[in-house]
Amino acid sequence: MKYPPKSINRVMGYKSPLARKNQDTWDVSQKHSGFSMLILGVINGIFGIWSIIQPMANNNQNVQLVLLVISAIALIAYEEIHLMKLFHMDGSRKEM
Repeated sequence: MKYPPKSINRVMGYKSPLARKNQDTWDVSQKHSGFSMLILGVINGIFGIWSIIQPMANNNQNVQLVLLVISAIALIAYEEIHLMKLFHMDGSRKEM
C-alpha cells in the first residue's frame, strides 16, 4: 500500500484488465487494493489466531481456506466495482 509498483507489470500488484488500461487506472487500483488487502489480511489473521486459541469441531485449516477464498473473491469484486465507478472501460476517467 505504501510502495505500490510504479509501472504496469505482470509480476506485482493488482492486475485486472481494467487496472492495466493505463497508468492512471494502475495507480488508483494499486493504492486502493493495497488498503483492501491490508484490511482482509487483518480479518483473516484475527480469525486464524482465534481458531488456534478456540479450536472448532470442524477442521480449522479447511475453514481458514474457505475464508481466504471468499476474501479473494470479495477483494476482486470490490476493486472492480471501485474502478468501474471511477473509469470508463477504455480507461478514461468519468466526470464527477
